[in-house]
Amino acid sequence: MKVGMGDSAPSFSMDSVNKGHIELSWYSGSNLVLVFGRYFGCPVCQDDFDQLLAMSVKTEVPIIYFTQSLEGSARKYLEGYDVDFPVIPVPNKNGYQIYKDFGVGMMGFNTMLSILRRAGEVKNKGKVHGDYEGRETQSPADFVLDESGKIIHVNRGLFDAEAVLDFLGSL
Repeated sequence: MKVGMGDSAPSFSMDSVNKGHIELSWYSGSNLVLVFGRYFGCPVCQDDFDQLLAMSVKTEVPIIYFTQSLEGSARKYLEGYDVDFPVIPVPNKNGYQIYKDFGVGMMGFNTMLSILRRAGEVKNKGKVHGDYEGRETQSPADFVLDESGKIIHVNRGLFDAEAVLDFLGSL
C-alpha cells in the first residue's frame, strides 16, 4: 500500500551509519525531508546524493537518507564527505521494509528512461558504477513531512533537489 499526500508517515526506528540511532518521532514539531535512494554503486544515485549534499546546506529542514547499500558500503562511500544528515542503510535482510512501508517499489517506465538518460550525463561527470547492491529496478523517492508527521510532498522517481527546495520555500 502506498502512502500519499495527507497520510501519516509510517513510524521507524533505525540505525544510521553516521549519526547513530534515529527515530521518526524525534522530528515531531519540525518539517522533515526523507529521501529513498537506490545504492551507492549506482552512478545516478551518486549524482543524486551530491545534489542532496548541496541542498542540505541551503535548508534548515532536517533530512534523512535511506539507501539499499550494505552498512560497510555506505560507510566507505561516505568517507571524505561531510554529511550532516543521517544515512540509513536498508539491506535486504528485512525485505527493504521501510521502502515497502512508504510504498517505494519498482521504478516505472518514465523513471527508468530518466535514469538511462541521466546515466550518460553522470558518466561525463566522472561517476562510475560500483558494486551492485539492492534492487536494480528500485525506484528512488522523496517525501516531505509536516510538523505533525503528515506527508505533504511525494515524489516517486528521480531526486530533484531544486523541486524539493522550491517546495520547502513555499511552506
